[in-house]
Amino acid sequence: MKIRIDSAALLLPLYRAQGALAADAAQVMACVHIAASGGERDPLGGIVVCAGDIDAMMTLNAQCDVIAPGVALVPGKALYSVVKALPPGSVVTLSSDEVTNRMTIEAGRSRYHLNGMAPAEFPLSLFASKADDRHLLCDKSALAGMLSRVMFSVSGETSRPALCGVLIEVKPAGDGQAILSAVTTDGHRLSKVERQVVTADFDRVARKALLHSHGADLLQRICEGADPSVGVSFAGRDIVFASDNARLRVRQIDETFPDYARVIPDDRGDVVLSMPVADLTSAMRRVMALSAGKDVTLKMLASEGTVAMSMSHGFMGDALEEVEAPACTVKRGAIGFNPRYLLDACRALGTDTVQIEASDEFSPCVVTSDEDPGAIYIVMPMRL
Repeated sequence: MKIRIDSAALLLPLYRAQGALAADAAQVMACVHIAASGGERDPLGGIVVCAGDIDAMMTLNAQCDVIAPGVALVPGKALYSVVKALPPGSVVTLSSDEVTNRMTIEAGRSRYHLNGMAPAEFPLSLFASKADDRHLLCDKSALAGMLSRVMFSVSGETSRPALCGVLIEVKPAGDGQAILSAVTTDGHRLSKVERQVVTADFDRVARKALLHSHGADLLQRICEGADPSVGVSFAGRDIVFASDNARLRVRQIDETFPDYARVIPDDRGDVVLSMPVADLTSAMRRVMALSAGKDVTLKMLASEGTVAMSMSHGFMGDALEEVEAPACTVKRGAIGFNPRYLLDACRALGTDTVQIEASDEFSPCVVTSDEDPGAIYIVMPMRL
């Protein structure tokens, strides 16, 4: 194999592949499989880069000059580091010896050699395209924004695999439109963001998939491209995303996601607090100054037009701050919760104002904003 390619055109697929590579450089799955097709008979030739494992598979395409078709299997992180270090605008020549599996990288006066592996060792069959007609095309910025606003509440407890991912739901909503939702929970809090998206090639059947967090991270990488749309397909146990010369197939978590609708209360109204996010979060951080970096219970006592926040640390002392909240209405008042969870929700909302609603000190705390009616966050209370 021998190709000639602009460094920027090569860097993009290599960057996207980084998250899919195994950590151990000695493993086959720490390598990228590069297949070059074309040559003199096919001036539109290019390369196909494959990286990943049985849980997440990325296939990436790039146009280049193919001098000699062929395949190569080389360490992905090393190749990315070399190309990234080259001066912008460099023209890179990659050539691989089919006998030694050694790759030569040339750009200007720079020359590198990478020790590769036999391409036959790579499980290329995992990356074979599977035809599937259950497909929708939606706005990429909407999907990427949803993921960025729910990922913080994915659980890290591997003993509860159903909580270690993102639930993606699609429901029909009128001609050429669908409701796309992303939901996460770690058992102490819940995040849900939904958007109405314009769709194409959608069979108007409601579907859902439980995407593990690693797959969601890879999806965010392919959402960084210039293509404004992303295709989403539900193919059996897999969910497939395609955009900007990249294709990602993710194996779903084989668990049942909790019935999150039961956690979202219908009646939220005894304590209703509406105020600027900046005022609320800055006051909370001041009260948390004595927490010594540990999780503590923050007590919020709401009254008409005022919110008092207090915290007590057994060794350090205690703190109290009152904040004006003209839009606050309350029938009964004190709520305790982990302040870090509320700060995370406010940060994820990304709005100027926030509404906090709760029925009583034992009920879930609902965090929303009129500026984004499609986003809702639930924070479970802590006993005072």
